[in-house]
Amino acid sequence: MKNKKIILIILSILLLVVIVFYIYNYLINEPPFPIDIVYTWKGEDINDDIRTSFNYELKYSLRSVELFAPWVNKIYILTNEPNTYPSWINKSNNKIIMINHTQTFPQPQSLYLPNKNSNAIETTIANIPNLSEHYIYFNDDVFLGNKTKYTDFFTRDGKAYVDKECKKTQNIQKDIKFNVLNIEYPDNVNSLYVHIPIPLLKSVVLEFNNKYSRYINWIRMTKTRNKRGYDICEKYQLNSPCQQIHFPIGKYMLYKNKATLKNYDDPRIQIYVGNSKRDIDKKFYELILKKPLFFCINDSEEDVKKKKKIRKKMLNFFNYYFKKKATFEL
Repeated sequence: MKNKKIILIILSILLLVVIVFYIYNYLINEPPFPIDIVYTWKGEDINDDIRTSFNYELKYSLRSVELFAPWVNKIYILTNEPNTYPSWINKSNNKIIMINHTQTFPQPQSLYLPNKNSNAIETTIANIPNLSEHYIYFNDDVFLGNKTKYTDFFTRDGKAYVDKECKKTQNIQKDIKFNVLNIEYPDNVNSLYVHIPIPLLKSVVLEFNNKYSRYINWIRMTKTRNKRGYDICEKYQLNSPCQQIHFPIGKYMLYKNKATLKNYDDPRIQIYVGNSKRDIDKKFYELILKKPLFFCINDSEEDVKKKKKIRKKMLNFFNYYFKKKATFEL
């Protein structure tokens, strides 16, 4: 009789553990609001231009999302017209949606398109039809390296996390009295945004775009970008980076009490890898060892011969880290 009571107590405890586990994983960790992901994608043109070359990144970034963020709602891939699916994607899947620039740039589109300036393209993301209020922007060279929760990107009450640098302020204008373009600029930070997935709120981004409409229009009319795009900043006597909107929008979301600061300096959270570095093999090993939440492998190598060798190394690394084929692949 005593043994039966002990067994019942143990079973009751086990049942309670299972219930708590279920609540934590399926109720608390399940997003209380839909969260989409948006990629900007250059296509599958293998070339030597560091801004437009293809190194297989998108396929493996998408694998990382399926593996480490299965809670994501829809995935939008924003690219040039027409809506050409990547060659390895099964078009019958209902999670990945192709969008082209004609669906996001405003009229008259002849002012803006064709457009190869990634800064300009990023200003149109919030115009994607049916995009959820909460979304995460990915460059195709950004990857999830470990299991994520929606609370790695948004607070439980729906605020977006922004980089701690957003608390700093610097006007894009070098001289407040000397505005060559005669437009209103948002506050900025004299730095490039960390290479991580960027959580955003559609309604706030649209509000930002409307408030600084002349600034946004100027970016969109800049149809090409030379490397970091600092040349256009110098041309109009502006602080660099003058066209990248991630920090200004982050600051605006903070101002609207729609965001909260986060420190991304910890290598357990994010690691950046420039593929032009001599120690790239060491960096790949570091990624495998530390398994950070996010990592970026940025295409910065300009030497053609080295580029081919590095592309092969990258592919080997991707196939090791993300072995499992995604359900949406052919």
